[in-house]
Amino acid sequence: MARELRQRGFTLIEVLVAMSILAIIGLVSAIVLTQMLDSEEVSKARHEQLSELQFAMLTLDRDVRQMVVRTVRANPEESQRYYVTNDADLIDSDSGGLAFVRAGWSNPDMMLPRSELQPVVYRVREGVLQRLYRPFVDDVSGDQSIQNLLSGVESLEVSFLHAGQESDRWTRPNDLPDVVIVRLELASFGSIERWLLTSGEKPEPLP
Repeated sequence: MARELRQRGFTLIEVLVAMSILAIIGLVSAIVLTQMLDSEEVSKARHEQLSELQFAMLTLDRDVRQMVVRTVRANPEESQRYYVTNDADLIDSDSGGLAFVRAGWSNPDMMLPRSELQPVVYRVREGVLQRLYRPFVDDVSGDQSIQNLLSGVESLEVSFLHAGQESDRWTRPNDLPDVVIVRLELASFGSIERWLLTSGEKPEPLP
């Protein structure tokens, strides 16, 4: 007598268990993938922030190293014997700042309609460290170029070191500080402090 073979199908419970296992595997895979993508985004953002910080510090260091004593005409009727200040109100900064004149602004054969001296200002506006500059030291027209250097700046503090003494304000009109001390409070990196050496060069002031 031939024996009829029957194929046994999955029960409803077995199907539900299998579907549950597949759902759990899919959920875990999605979580792992999301975490990997989030980690990659965080790492990328962190790298961009670090690159931004490094560029800002290199730019500031380059300028400070070429700082000079230079008479500045604040307006046509007035001149002052130096231009090194960290007065936040004077430079319209939300938190600290630094303003001075630097040399070495390349102008081969004086082909460009500007000086090789450059007045620069570092200030914080709405959490962004900005670099401002004008084409001429004695340009009182108010036209300035603005370069955004670093975001996420919570505070900026600048002080000066001369002959081993640190001071909050620079009050020596015929000299430069030995070191400019910059302290930043950043949302991403916390407290940052940099000591920047000056050049000590002193071009002749305007009469």
